[in-house]
Amino acid sequence: MIRLRLLGCNGGVGGDCRTTCYALDETILIDAGTGISSLSLEQMARIDHIVLTHSHFDHIACLPLIADSVTALRTTPIKVWALPAILKILEQHIFNDLVWPDFTKIPDEINPFIKLCPLPEGRPLEIDGYSITPLPANHGIPAIGYHVQKNNVALAFSGDTTDCPAFWDALKEDKALAAVIVECSYSRSMHEMAILSMHMDVDMVINRLAALPATVAGIVVHRKPGLEDEIETELRAGLAGCDLRLPVSGDEYSFSRD
Repeated sequence: MIRLRLLGCNGGVGGDCRTTCYALDETILIDAGTGISSLSLEQMARIDHIVLTHSHFDHIACLPLIADSVTALRTTPIKVWALPAILKILEQHIFNDLVWPDFTKIPDEINPFIKLCPLPEGRPLEIDGYSITPLPANHGIPAIGYHVQKNNVALAFSGDTTDCPAFWDALKEDKALAAVIVECSYSRSMHEMAILSMHMDVDMVINRLAALPATVAGIVVHRKPGLEDEIETELRAGLAGCDLRLPVSGDEYSFSRD
């Protein structure tokens, strides 16, 4: 069984909106947006691994802060996993002693608070019972999605991306797939903004989710604040009969297969 907590799943902030951060059980996060702030200090201290899709601020905003917050409660580094190009961005622009202290060298380089770890080449990342495999994404910067499997159940995370045929092609023969967590930032009326920003809009998502088997849930995230109702109305009209889920930050799902 996979327990997925959507600590943050909004496309912006304001009120109860929190940006992208998904928890797998108690020790793994996918992305590190403002959703981390919903965890208690003790819960944050149990996070051993943070797996990043890309370096945009809504996905890494709380990465520097969690490192600073749990230093007194941990004796081992938090491992941050990503493509080498993404890790280089973090080194140059976040942990640079200008924007934020370099926690990859504090208290020292042998035992830092944060350890930046490149994803394995040619094989999945195996951590805490999960097998995590990068999937293609198209967002204009170094970016990926993920296929996450535990025993005989799998989830796919699109990350932030415009429509990416290679992502969906990778899922076609996946018998273990229980859900796809896919972004839909914009409504139909904002198609041009979706193209400009390399995000998904309603029609892109409808076309992709309608082709999934009925057994696969479509969990639609990253809806921009103020557009949530319009996006939901359009998606429900276009995906009648599908297992369509439009979560709010804090929602939790469990997935299992016999």
